[in-house]
Amino acid sequence: MCQRVFSVMAYYVPYLDILNTHVPLLQKQYPFFIRLFLPNFILDSINIIQKIPFLSFFYLLVAYGILVRYKIPKDRLVRFNVMYGVLIISFQGIFHELWLLITGTFIPDPQQKAESALLALILWLIVMIPCFTRALFGRYTRNFFMREAIEVHLGRDGPDFIWWDRTRKDQAPKKPKK
Repeated sequence: MCQRVFSVMAYYVPYLDILNTHVPLLQKQYPFFIRLFLPNFILDSINIIQKIPFLSFFYLLVAYGILVRYKIPKDRLVRFNVMYGVLIISFQGIFHELWLLITGTFIPDPQQKAESALLALILWLIVMIPCFTRALFGRYTRNFFMREAIEVHLGRDGPDFIWWDRTRKDQAPKKPKK
């Protein structure tokens, strides 16, 4: 149970970063939608993120620089979800800059900016909700590309480690030489 709680918590900062990016433009136009995705504890967390603007960088530093690199915690599923959260927060920063450039240049109307922010938030929620559910149920992603990308960063856990795709014959455990 602890494994699943820590796996879900690995996505908390990326989720807050996504909400912090898009919610300020949505507050006036879509208050019901905002209330649905912002319970009080998330509002308090977003206030902390707004007061500490480098919290996302700190999350990347701690998550990748310490947790993934030094294999803390030992549970691979938790580290997998932490690394997945690192990838989400990294890609979100790239898409956020592109989104700011496009909306700042081509969309002068605040209503249209709110609609584009709503669309971007819905697209990010389509990415985040399966992450939360997979972490909650203790499963890995079925997307082979994402799985390989994350497994490359996690590395092998020991000399007898079998890569995640156990159906491949070249990855079968080898018998030790005598």
